[in-house]
Amino acid sequence: MKYVIFSDLTCDLTKDERKKYGIWPEVFTQDMTCDGKSVPHLDAESFYRHFDNDEYPPGSLKTASCGASEAYRVLDDIIEKADPEATIVYAGVSPYMSSGTVTTVKLALEDYAEKYPNRKFVYIDTQCISNGQAAFLEYLAKYDGDDIEGYAAELRKHIVHLFTERDFRYSAQSGRYNIVERIAMLMMTMAHISPWMYAPSDDKLSMSSRVFRGDKLLHEWVKYYEEHVADDNEFVRIGYGGAAELPRAEKFIRLLKEKTGLSDEQIQLTHVSPIVGAHTGSTVLSFFFKQKDER
Repeated sequence: MKYVIFSDLTCDLTKDERKKYGIWPEVFTQDMTCDGKSVPHLDAESFYRHFDNDEYPPGSLKTASCGASEAYRVLDDIIEKADPEATIVYAGVSPYMSSGTVTTVKLALEDYAEKYPNRKFVYIDTQCISNGQAAFLEYLAKYDGDDIEGYAAELRKHIVHLFTERDFRYSAQSGRYNIVERIAMLMMTMAHISPWMYAPSDDKLSMSSRVFRGDKLLHEWVKYYEEHVADDNEFVRIGYGGAAELPRAEKFIRLLKEKTGLSDEQIQLTHVSPIVGAHTGSTVLSFFFKQKDER
């Protein structure tokens, strides 16, 4: 292979998926704590069960980069096992979401470029998060041309990131929203309405003025998909948080199949990773696909 592509745990790909799509199976991980105590988070099912048991109150979960040793661990594994002619590519989470992780791995790449002058190392800012990053990586892994950086620069304009939540108490304490947005979030939680949230091409989480009661938002997302999808043969990726959000995700899949003719093979359903879920809580639902115009 021309490229060995690796990423970090925010990409929401399971280890089996990373192997299936040709991504290096080992990832750069992060630490997570709850009120100062270490939290196991590599098993999404187990992680979200703690939410169901009210063990992770809003504001109690914190994430942090593990440090350069984690990046070195992954890079050492690649150096040892991968084709020595292949370019080593780190396709990382949006720096807006995790600047510490990106900075740590970029510095490690610089160290290894000096240590292994005959190897080529490339950093790619996906400008993606969560399962959007997963979709980006799947497309990137299929690329076989000579300009992977140019391909990535064009690709990241088109990976659509749509989100919604039902309980915003976690996001309101994530530090990514201003005071007005946080107040609005808490009011929406009390009113049982869901907003249309998205990550535009300028790489920042945003919230539109459109809010919906019940599952009307799901119908709106289906309409948006029909109007903007790049090609009928593209895959879509749907991420959900805890078990209580799964029925909503499954309803959305039924709507997509009924209205657009998407096949089961085109639909990827998975958890939002614990690293992301620590900031959103368990009621997050998200939708990602490649659209024809810029996101």
